[in-house]
Amino acid sequence: MAKVALETKKSMVKEISSRLNSAETLIVTRYKGLSAQDINELRKELKRIAAEYLVVKDSMAMKALKDAANSVIADFIQGEVGIALHRSDPSVVSKALVKFSKGHEPLKICGGFSAGAVITNQDIITMASLPSREVLLAKLANVLNSPIQGLAGSLNGIICKLLYALNAIKNKKGG
Repeated sequence: MAKVALETKKSMVKEISSRLNSAETLIVTRYKGLSAQDINELRKELKRIAAEYLVVKDSMAMKALKDAANSVIADFIQGEVGIALHRSDPSVVSKALVKFSKGHEPLKICGGFSAGAVITNQDIITMASLPSREVLLAKLANVLNSPIQGLAGSLNGIICKLLYALNAIKNKKGG
């Protein structure tokens, strides 16, 4: 019986480790005080943005992080923790967690790991206040497009003025 339990724990640690290693962004939270219904609601919110929320025992998480590249988040893992995982944009996950934590006081954001760097609680809150990646890219495209639009408008204005002048000369001479 004990051997089966040990094997089960080893497979769980292996599964947790593979999920943690496949994610680019990890955000550690403390969920003590949240009901199972609240945690399921959080999971649904995160699923909408292609993220997931793992509730793990701290000992299992520490074992899973032992060999991982993102083991620097081990400092944030104390007690009952949940880890939000996302494969790319950290601001999307940050927004979802900060928004959820405003409505659910027991959820505490501890810190995380993204793009090879440790991010603190304050960094996560700051990221949540920034526009999304798509909005920033749209603004950049608009800024890059603005000079071209100005040039096109100026050239169009010159052509229009020439046509108005030719039309005025035609009308003056009587057609």
